[in-house]
Amino acid sequence: MSKPILDKQNTYHPYEIISTLFLVLILLGMGIYSLVIPAAFYDLNLKIAVVAVFIYGFYLISQNFIQSRKKKSNYFYGGITIAFGILLLFNQRLPEWIIRTSFGWYCLIASISMLVQACINWSNRVKIRVRSVVLISIYGIIGCVLLFTDYVDTVNLLRIFGVYFILLAARIAVNLYDAYSSSYTWKRGLYIGLPIILGTLLPDAALKVINEKIKSGQDYGKKTVKVDRDAPAKLKVFIHIGSDGFQKIGHITFSWRGMIYSYGNYDTESYRFLQLLGDGVYFIVPEDLYVPNLVKYEHNTLFEYSIVTTPQEDEKIEEQLDELFHRSVRWYSKIERKGKASKLAELEEDYPSRLHYRTGAKFYKFKSGSFKTYWVVGDNCALFSDLILGTVGADVLSVKGILTPGTYYDYLENEYQKENSPIIQRRVHSFEASLTQK
Repeated sequence: MSKPILDKQNTYHPYEIISTLFLVLILLGMGIYSLVIPAAFYDLNLKIAVVAVFIYGFYLISQNFIQSRKKKSNYFYGGITIAFGILLLFNQRLPEWIIRTSFGWYCLIASISMLVQACINWSNRVKIRVRSVVLISIYGIIGCVLLFTDYVDTVNLLRIFGVYFILLAARIAVNLYDAYSSSYTWKRGLYIGLPIILGTLLPDAALKVINEKIKSGQDYGKKTVKVDRDAPAKLKVFIHIGSDGFQKIGHITFSWRGMIYSYGNYDTESYRFLQLLGDGVYFIVPEDLYVPNLVKYEHNTLFEYSIVTTPQEDEKIEEQLDELFHRSVRWYSKIERKGKASKLAELEEDYPSRLHYRTGAKFYKFKSGSFKTYWVVGDNCALFSDLILGTVGADVLSVKGILTPGTYYDYLENEYQKENSPIIQRRVHSFEASLTQK
């Protein structure tokens, strides 16, 4: 049985409401400006960009005169930044080329990524959806047109950006309204998310903010509770983030009835295409063993979200997990294959081995269907978790066709702010905080 809401840390404060409305107006203004008079919008932003580049360049150089410790790199990067500003000032075609080329390559890479996933699905005898074919075609055509033709000029491209700004403003406004709506419920739809690059880097940015708060002794939101319950939520989602390499992009797992389910490219012997492809493997491990291991030994910070579910949703989740289990077979890590006599030191670089050694995690490999093949921008950890979260109505169907942990982090953070969303608790398991407790 649920008890009354304990605190309002999750809801918007008055200044946050004002700043959110201000952001909506800015995005809406940018969208309309870019849509109606794109040439003027381009000229204005070019002037702002040139001024900003010069200011940043001089700022870098000035640091060596302000700080006692001089860095030669400040002169180097400051000089390059100022040189780039001069180039922008006297070659106004360059920003146009950068915009066209960057967006063109993004569309082409997205199309190729989705095409690879379609080929994987065909190979694994998984039905290819019409939506995927449409997205592959649209992104492929836009990418080729922008990169290899002059049919779409910068003015028309800015109009496309204008539509996106307006949609993003609408999404933020709807989020603010839903935060206080008594009739709000989760349902699947079309999620207008942040640009893929910003979304991907969002968990890393959040980690830096938390670490700075910990170092300065501020409250970093270790645990906030929206609704107190006699029994813990059966469904939890974890966003993992580390400080090095691919860990900055993040990883997403879910916990059901105290057991963690995590999908990834864990079989090193099946790595293909620079480790971006491989055999799809998931593991199951008790949550109370997995989380401390991630923090203590893997040096990860985890954002945990507890989600309340109904009996009908519980049944759907169980059915989905049963279906996954029947499509998989037990897979053994290197340390399991070598037997009890093997030492962890010999296999320290192998994540499945050290995870099994420390937690007893059991691994499973898909023998058919979806997720038989791992593809970093297709059937990945985010899409695997979305199988379960989708059964309770999580709305992260991305128009971009690519689902990342950062996309889910952005969604979960926004949903926790809403009084009537199913997310009832947020907790941070911080590696930085664990160091200060020693």
